[in-house]
Amino acid sequence: MSMHPKSFSRLKRKYLEYGRVVLEGRKPGPKKGHAWNKTLEEIEEKVTEISLNHQELGPSPLAEELEKERIYLHPTTIWRILKRNKIRYTSEYKKWKPEPQLYALDEPGEEIQMDGCYPYGRARKLVSFDAVDDCSRFGFGRYYEHEDADSAIDFITRVVEKAPFRVQKVRVDNRYGKRFREYCEKELGLEVIENDPYEATQNGKVERYHGTMKKLFFFRSCSFTDDFETLNYKYSLWLHWYNYQRPHTGYKMHKMSPAQKIASCYLMLLANRLLENKKVTGTLQQNISCIFFADMRK
Repeated sequence: MSMHPKSFSRLKRKYLEYGRVVLEGRKPGPKKGHAWNKTLEEIEEKVTEISLNHQELGPSPLAEELEKERIYLHPTTIWRILKRNKIRYTSEYKKWKPEPQLYALDEPGEEIQMDGCYPYGRARKLVSFDAVDDCSRFGFGRYYEHEDADSAIDFITRVVEKAPFRVQKVRVDNRYGKRFREYCEKELGLEVIENDPYEATQNGKVERYHGTMKKLFFFRSCSFTDDFETLNYKYSLWLHWYNYQRPHTGYKMHKMSPAQKIASCYLMLLANRLLENKKVTGTLQQNISCIFFADMRK
């Protein structure tokens, strides 16, 4: 029951002294009459009136509006009044926030999202280049000293070489310059997609990956004095766990690891191809290998 031993001992002592009434509990709220600090009904009516006339204002701006009427209330008190009178913050209350548009591509490597972050801020010259596959959430990462075109080119080259699928497109912010775009298009055969300015939601998967990487790995396993060789070695070990063992609960992941998601996508591709041909030739491993290498030759 997740009860602390001291709480259990205190409850046992009161039970032996007062009997079963201790276990039944008491009704919450004031026991006699009204609470001594209850807001006056006239003030509650004023709060209700202003909140209905200004649906866009939250508790803090409403407190400022009430100050114009010489009524001084804490924003928390205003929130409790609105919730108690069922004006806002109930199950029927419509929040002023758009619903997130969840999506995930169907093919591994169709688009990877690439971005850089500074785990230590500007306290140390350390930037983490990271990339995440939009379909499978397969992650890539490496630490560099500077966030420039040379580091970005070196990182994307490593991603293309190590990826267990053919990378087709890469989505980045517009800060790596023309040389990075030309290298990706001419040398690697990638299509570069640049995000709109101040639109972090367009590469939300890699932004979310940054938070996971910092929380589960960097701030737990890395030291400020570690050199880049040590950092990248630790990072590679954590990435192996992240890609092959950690279950993901993201959209369309169904608690699979990224490697399991990739295998699932290729098995679905194999099943669709067999249904089209209506015949099965060779072993399952041979068919998957044929699909994989045919995809690599595209």
